[in-house]
Amino acid sequence: MPLRSARLVRISVLLAGLLSARAIACQEVVLRAEFWAESEPVDVLPAEISDTAPRVVVPDEVAKSLLEEGRRVFSGMIWGFDFRYVPFDKARGVAEELEILPRGEIPWGDPRLAASQTRLTGTQLRAYLEYRPDPAAAARKAAWEQATYQSAQGRGSAPLAGGREARKAALDQAAKEALRELLRPVEKNKPREIRGVFAYDGSPRIVITGGTYTAVIRIRVEVAEVRKYSIY
Repeated sequence: MPLRSARLVRISVLLAGLLSARAIACQEVVLRAEFWAESEPVDVLPAEISDTAPRVVVPDEVAKSLLEEGRRVFSGMIWGFDFRYVPFDKARGVAEELEILPRGEIPWGDPRLAASQTRLTGTQLRAYLEYRPDPAAAARKAAWEQATYQSAQGRGSAPLAGGREARKAALDQAAKEALRELLRPVEKNKPREIRGVFAYDGSPRIVITGGTYTAVIRIRVEVAEVRKYSIY
């Protein structure tokens, strides 16, 4: 192939790639999922209503907690988390440890985050939340679909008595279970520490089962570093 023709082919490929990336960036990305938060039924004086059934009063903090969970989940789908995992090692007396740090967050009050179909189901406030990320955030979300990231699934739980913080604890426990199952075969011998990144692959599901919040999640994971124990 003549030099000029080869150069034109390379330029054509480059332009095609740039136009493809621009087309993806221009497509509007909308994250949408249903979220819920638990409220409390309160007894109403007989004079206020015609029957004796309790009604549900939704304090502002309940609505705020629903939005906060949506903000945290959508942020976890876009930017993901850094993690540091220390496997349990009985022989060395090392306790299992998992540290999870967000890599980015949707600002509180971001107008791109909106609620719709808000309703009460029993004592639960439910709503669909939507987030429309800007092109940079949308590209970051799309990057998690690359083949370099592995998929894993986990389930975690935390006692209802822990309140709204227990929901986050259940999500973190589910992430730990997913990472544990994925990282177990990383090395034949237990490593000292594993570091990497992960993101939620879709919105996690949280239900109440047997007095606990139970979370089920799927994540996309990339291991960045595996530290071994020193051998003397």
